[in-house]
Amino acid sequence: MTGPAETGFVLDEFQRRAIGHLDSGMSVLVSAPTGSGKTVVADHAVDTALSGGRRAFYTTPIKALSNQKYRDLCRRLGPERVGLLTGDNVIAGDADAVVMTTEVLRNMIYAGAVDSRLGAVVLDEVHFLEDPYRGPVWEEVILHLPADVALVCLSATVSNHSELGDWLNRVHGPTAVVAESRRPVPLTNLYAVGRRRSDAVQIVPTLTDGSPNPRGSRFDAPATTHRNRGSGRPAGRGRRGSGRPADRRGRGPKGPPAGGANGRDGLWRPPRRIDLLAELQERSLLPVIWFVFSRKGCDQAAARLARDGARYTSDDEAARIDDIVEARLAGLDRADLAALGARRWADRLRLGIASHHAGMIPVFKETVEHCFSEGLVRVVFATETLALGVNMPARSVVIDKPTKYDGQRIAPLSPAQYTQLTGRAGRRGIDDRGWAVMLWSKDCSFADIAALAASRSFELRSAFRPTYNMVAGLLGRTSVAAARDLLGRSFAQHQAGTSSSPANLVGRFDAVASVLRSRGHLDGWELTESGVLLSRIFHEADLAMAEALHTGRFDGLAPAELASVLSAFTYEHRSPGRRPDVWIPSGAAYRRLRRIEADLDDLHRTEQRFGVEPIRSLETGFAPAAHRWAAQESFEALLDEGFSGGDLVRNLKQVIDLCRRIAAVAPNAGTALAAQQAVRALNRGVVAASGAVDSRGAGSADRTLPGAA
Repeated sequence: MTGPAETGFVLDEFQRRAIGHLDSGMSVLVSAPTGSGKTVVADHAVDTALSGGRRAFYTTPIKALSNQKYRDLCRRLGPERVGLLTGDNVIAGDADAVVMTTEVLRNMIYAGAVDSRLGAVVLDEVHFLEDPYRGPVWEEVILHLPADVALVCLSATVSNHSELGDWLNRVHGPTAVVAESRRPVPLTNLYAVGRRRSDAVQIVPTLTDGSPNPRGSRFDAPATTHRNRGSGRPAGRGRRGSGRPADRRGRGPKGPPAGGANGRDGLWRPPRRIDLLAELQERSLLPVIWFVFSRKGCDQAAARLARDGARYTSDDEAARIDDIVEARLAGLDRADLAALGARRWADRLRLGIASHHAGMIPVFKETVEHCFSEGLVRVVFATETLALGVNMPARSVVIDKPTKYDGQRIAPLSPAQYTQLTGRAGRRGIDDRGWAVMLWSKDCSFADIAALAASRSFELRSAFRPTYNMVAGLLGRTSVAAARDLLGRSFAQHQAGTSSSPANLVGRFDAVASVLRSRGHLDGWELTESGVLLSRIFHEADLAMAEALHTGRFDGLAPAELASVLSAFTYEHRSPGRRPDVWIPSGAAYRRLRRIEADLDDLHRTEQRFGVEPIRSLETGFAPAAHRWAAQESFEALLDEGFSGGDLVRNLKQVIDLCRRIAAVAPNAGTALAAQQAVRALNRGVVAASGAVDSRGAGSADRTLPGAA
């Protein structure tokens, strides 16, 4: 059996089995490593539905992945048959095949907007159901989809795929589990160590015959008083130079070691980036994605490498990069590009060096992806978001540190995270083998690194729990008994049953209902007017948003004021540093924020009384930027607020998305109008350009979203 006609490749055994199950009328759960070709199965389900005169929905967890899949399907099926529904774009929502974020499909189900023509739904990255906030969405979709809809669940390798498959069989219908643990391109794990007072880099295999390499433990040695006489293999020169300046026998300036000093006077340190890259280049292990768990760190690494004189492109390749950059940036305001440092960014691209992270504006990231896909960029410093879905495999990956900030603390990488990152190593059909390099760290022993590389235990745990919006939505459509029955059919309850550990979802449901009843959103078990409003609001701060709308906290605000107030519901301070003090440009907006904060304090007391974890508090750190942009200030002026260009765009787009939702559900006509005006004021310049989708001839996007989708 071969793949689609336009590719003609021979299918792997797991792909053949999965397609066979779909052809027999079953749903499938496919658990396989990153890059193994799971989407071939999904594409077959889409084709089967369309050939039978039905529709297909392809869902993804993030907008960037939705945009990418939309482009893929447009090229394969033709743009006239493909639609896109995300928070930024609505393109042909009634098309035969529609790509959307998983939240959009959940919202469509709750709004009764899924018709009987739907024949197949693909849930990409279904292992996201363990995400604490977004995970319940996947379960809600699965629990509500009609049984005659073929369900294709694509997951990274998880060890309890049989348990997930059992649950899918029980709640949706006959579902085959197809598991593949082998990578399509074998992976070699390496450990890289630098020597103090030397440019030498030592690289050893992390595992030998599946066990920790006995040579690795010597790098855990404590401080010594003499220099080790053994020498690591000096970093050599590769083609097009060594990727370093020619001074100091071909080595760059010393500078501090990558990752910082180890805090003790030992022999070992993390290798300098330019030294390790020269070693990888000599071994023909480029291109490489170097994962750095900090946006600022990615940019600093790329800038430092360029300053050190590294170059990985020929003159012809640099000229091709110039052409791509010029085409991609055409139409963007020159002043905005100057403010974003476009020239410095493009200069690094010409050297074959780039960074890739959420702090960059989308067009910069997409340009990097384009250049990388053509083999023009050979070193990309990226955050872990690149490992999720973005189709950008390399020959090698480097992981800067074995720890990362998880939003609350510095935590060790999990085996699942390590596998996700290293899944980008090895290009199918190009490389015989992928290479994953972990750097020496004072925070982790070699045995810990080896255990991480050898682990194959990635158990998926449900994060399903009743939310305010979910409870209101259920009670608005069904009886209390039916709502409790749905909770009993969740994956969380299934896992609790198999482990004899009660999930107590019904108790949580009753507690949430008690909060709603106490706040006037339920009368007994019937929704009040404000409860109906709550059922239409899909947001992390759903109840706070519904109460602010119902009590008129947003009424009478000008568009810029409304944008600044709404930003407090969308912005989240993510860095480990302290939250900055901010000023609110409008007195009216400041007073409304204070009132909403007082309302939230009262809500938190109610939640505490009924044992419900508190809804998150407001964060006003982005309010000045939202107000100033809506008031038509320049993008360059906004950079004074301390955000990167990409962070500004991302946060502004989140405010735009929320404004659209408010415009659709606001009880007050004036507030709905102000929200519409805020969308127009915010969605301009580089922000509007970042919301556009390059559909390769699929037409332009209509960025007016209906309802709360």
